[in-house]
Amino acid sequence: MRNKPLIGISMGDASGISPEIIIKYFLYGKKGNFNIVVFGASNVFEFYKRLFKLDFKINAIDRLDNIKEEALNVFNCTSSNPKEVAIGQIDKQSGKLAFESINYAIDMAISQKIDAYVSAPINKKAMNLAGFNYPGHTEILAQKTNTKKYVMMLGYRNFRVSLVTTHVSLRQVSDLVTKERVFDTILISHKDLIEKFGVKKPKILVCSLNPHNSENGMFGSQEELEIIPAVQQAKESGIDVVGSVAADTAFIPQNRKIYDLFVSMYHDQGLSVLKALYFDKSVNITLGLPIIRTSPDHGSAFDIAGKFIASFQSMQEAILQAYSMIKCTLKNR
Repeated sequence: MRNKPLIGISMGDASGISPEIIIKYFLYGKKGNFNIVVFGASNVFEFYKRLFKLDFKINAIDRLDNIKEEALNVFNCTSSNPKEVAIGQIDKQSGKLAFESINYAIDMAISQKIDAYVSAPINKKAMNLAGFNYPGHTEILAQKTNTKKYVMMLGYRNFRVSLVTTHVSLRQVSDLVTKERVFDTILISHKDLIEKFGVKKPKILVCSLNPHNSENGMFGSQEELEIIPAVQQAKESGIDVVGSVAADTAFIPQNRKIYDLFVSMYHDQGLSVLKALYFDKSVNITLGLPIIRTSPDHGSAFDIAGKFIASFQSMQEAILQAYSMIKCTLKNR
């Protein structure tokens, strides 16, 4: 048994801001009764340590029992350990390192060698150039954990948004908003709110797809045919849920005080509101997995890489959220 929970962080894209925000969290961030370990390449962190002229200890390890609390622990798990990094560029080597660190970290979470997994931002194009053709972290996680139904949720504290559809074009959204997808999103979100967030009786609001909740069918039929039947099915399952509610009024302050989670039909419908309110603070969480996984709400930000100006706040929130979920999960066992 570990004395403290262990949170693993995949290195992210070495050419972007991921190493910087990990270092900044280690140096300046809020800590708790847990340890962290970064899965990746220790020389990348040595490179940024020199670049930023920082004074701290990097503990390069190949065993989890060699962790030192006073150092940034980097578990070397990649096929190479480069001493130079192509800063701010889409780079095949960085894409390869990113995938390898993700792959290893997930394995450690599945085997319960770590208690939660936090993924630092990647560049999907760089990863694809390296031969790993995944749209993002979530699809890798789903494949490796053999999870068929999962939900992408972003949130900051008590404001949470789950998505029925994620990274698809708007042309595709209307075909993908089905009763089954809406119901599964409600069901998975409800289950994890109880088990991983400690919300005893979750209250959920489901957004409409079309303007004005379709205005009684004038602007579309998805509400009548797909969304409302899914909400009714969820109610019959004992879930406290309302909907569909016109999305342009769903997120008003009064509702944000009442509801524990909002179900959004597509990516920008819900996340535009969340990020307008809490950009650089909100956290990406994958629901429905057998492991705990969180992530910052932003990308690899090549435009500011190597300048030491990136904020570590969302990385901090992702780590602290993972710790909170660990504690909640242990209570429910």
